[in-house]
Amino acid sequence: MTLSDQVLQISVNYLGPAAKKFLERQTISHMDGLKFEDIAPKHIPQLSWWVHASSKLVIDAGKAKEFADKISSLGKMAADRAQ
Repeated sequence: MTLSDQVLQISVNYLGPAAKKFLERQTISHMDGLKFEDIAPKHIPQLSWWVHASSKLVIDAGKAKEFADKISSLGKMAADRAQ
């Protein structure tokens, strides 16, 4: 499973069918035009920050933090595997 698939899998639990479009918007608009499918472990901290900042506008702030933290943990797991 790719990193983008893992992020999407988490995101669907918080945003439902809007998850992929939301993530594409975050990466393209806020991460220098990066395609969502091309995210790498190095992008996770920035993506997590934008997910939190943007999702708290549409879901409960506590859930938005939980959502961002789960995405952030993917970056940590990928970094641990690389060592």
